Amino acid sequence: MENFIQLTCSELSFKSLSSKSVKAFITLLALSCLFVVIGLNLKPHLISYPELSSVMKLSTDLNDKVELKEKLDVKDIIDKTMNYSYSDTRLGFYLENLSFFDSYSKLDAETKILTGLPRYLSKKAKSYVRAVLKLSEAHQVDPIWILSVMWTESNFDFSAKSWAGARGLMQIMPETRKFIYKVYRSKGNKLLVEKDNFNIDEYFPYKVKKMDKQSHVRKLMNIELGIIYLKSLLKTFNSHKYATVAYNMGPGWTRGRLRRKLPVGQKNQYLDKVRKAYKQIIRKI
Repeated sequence: MENFIQLTCSELSFKSLSSKSVKAFITLLALSCLFVVIGLNLKPHLISYPELSSVMKLSTDLNDKVELKEKLDVKDIIDKTMNYSYSDTRLGFYLENLSFFDSYSKLDAETKILTGLPRYLSKKAKSYVRAVLKLSEAHQVDPIWILSVMWTESNFDFSAKSWAGARGLMQIMPETRKFIYKVYRSKGNKLLVEKDNFNIDEYFPYKVKKMDKQSHVRKLMNIELGIIYLKSLLKTFNSHKYATVAYNMGPGWTRGRLRRKLPVGQKNQYLDKVRKAYKQIIRKI
């Protein structure tokens, strides 16, 4: 069989395919030839239908496994070679630029960010860093800012729920969530989970089980709606400082203080926590 594979590869000039792909293709070709030989030269009673079914199932399973392996390899290559891009992103606190993301592959950037977190927290954050980076990239929002707010709001715990009823990783109030979604969709936009090319496995560092897909979609929606809300606050107040305070205190309260020329953000524990988290995350960058 190995000689047959080498000879066929040489004849068909399979230079660009991986050896596993070639072997799988040639194996299928050999099995197909075998079926033809059987059909032309053997009598029906010499080979049973179950035997044929077994051979055909074997070839199909082999092909499926090779295709899955190739898909995983492509995803692995993308993660290890391509970069996150935030070229149109306004910086949050402390960072002078986001060139860090140009210097590291997607996987290395995720790992580097996690090393800046306390060990007890990085285990929980690991499940969501990729989602935050991808969603922030899609909306061109500073991902470190988003991670800092998430850390402050929920400690990277999706099951977190405040006394006021805020929920999820970004601790969004149910009515606020509905309003953000309604406004976003009214402009003809769709959340990434609603798009035809959505693939949930691209947002988590593990394969999402079928039974867990719905809960993971909810996690992504919570993160993305939080990002959309923060981006709108940044546009409204033209300041990460004021946008952060408004996320916590409400845009009405923040706008009212600014109109009356009252201080916003001074001695604000929430803002201090977000800034401290930001500084902690970037310490290894």
